Amino acid sequence: SSKRRDYFARGRPDLNSSGIGVAIGANKYKSRDPRMESLSGHLDDDTFDKRYGFLEEVQDKEIDQLKLRVNAWKKSGKKGQKERKRLGIIQDVGCLEDDQEELTRLTQERAERNRAKVVRGAKHAVKQKIREDVASGKRGAYYPKKSELKRMEAEAKYEEIRKRGGDDAVDKAISKRRKKNLSKAAKLMPSHMAK
Repeated sequence: SSKRRDYFARGRPDLNSSGIGVAIGANKYKSRDPRMESLSGHLDDDTFDKRYGFLEEVQDKEIDQLKLRVNAWKKSGKKGQKERKRLGIIQDVGCLEDDQEELTRLTQERAERNRAKVVRGAKHAVKQKIREDVASGKRGAYYPKKSELKRMEAEAKYEEIRKRGGDDAVDKAISKRRKKNLSKAAKLMPSHMAK
């Protein structure tokens, strides 16, 4: 009976003209995360910064607001109550710890973004210098080694830091790096592993 056959064939895939089964849903739309997929193109950080630079200002305002909130939470007595009321902080909603966590998260995010900017600026400066050297005829088509690129980027990075904060900032950055390298070396020592 055809009804019975149709009933049992409900879940089966359709057949194409050559009698081969066709998988239904093979071309179904799949959502993609553009940050993880190369199909959506290359992310240009400079263009991204230009387009969404206003978000940094918004985040700075948010950080200032959170600083005020944290200070208000820390104040006690009438002064604290007055300050919290002025900022619209309700006792039941949120607390000092939540605001402090959010503040540290945002400040770390901002610091990381600034570090990334410095590194990007350094890489850009190195590439620019190589292009200028090739254009002026100092050297032909030139592809520096990884170690050489690293050294040039480090120089450019410290130059960028010098522009922003002077020689003291460079000294501070170098001493920080030295400390980090020393602690890494200490961890790799065999005596440390035996303990």
